[in-house]
Amino acid sequence: MTTDLEARLGATATASPAMQRLLSSQDCKQFRGVLAIAPENQANQLTFTTLAGPGKISCPPYVATSNEMGELLAFYHLGSQLAGHAGICHGGLSAVLLDECMGRVCFARFANGVGVTVKLDISYRAPIPVDSVVMVAAKVEKVEGRKAWVKATIQDPEERTVFVEAEAMFIEPKWAAEMSNTLQK
Repeated sequence: MTTDLEARLGATATASPAMQRLLSSQDCKQFRGVLAIAPENQANQLTFTTLAGPGKISCPPYVATSNEMGELLAFYHLGSQLAGHAGICHGGLSAVLLDECMGRVCFARFANGVGVTVKLDISYRAPIPVDSVVMVAAKVEKVEGRKAWVKATIQDPEERTVFVEAEAMFIEPKWAAEMSNTLQK
């Protein structure tokens, strides 16, 4: 079953015009996962453990980033155990995915490569069905010193239905150098 979901997720990401556009940028990098968490810290990371597995975030997301363009795309399969109401993904899951993707896209703009969320405004536009593939698209809007502003959406990658829109502000804390040891180099 996981193999089928992997294939479905990979095919959707590969066929996406947004992914093809981002991949054409000179500095685009592809990953299987949003955050590069050091292996010794993965056991304590929410999307690597509690929210991951069959019926949940079924397999690692397909991710592409361009630090130069300040953009990130992440494709997730969201399983049936992530429901808030029958057949609909829990809205809190949207907040988790947005926070993770929006943070990741702006971290490259910070001296220590890490930051924290100061504010996250979310507008829910349509319910996200369980057992669906979604695309999170995040873009850095502005950076001033240790602050970054990011906008993002969660949408159906094929129909382009926008499920959720968000705006956030991140800050690189003064103690960011101490946080950097949780990330892979």
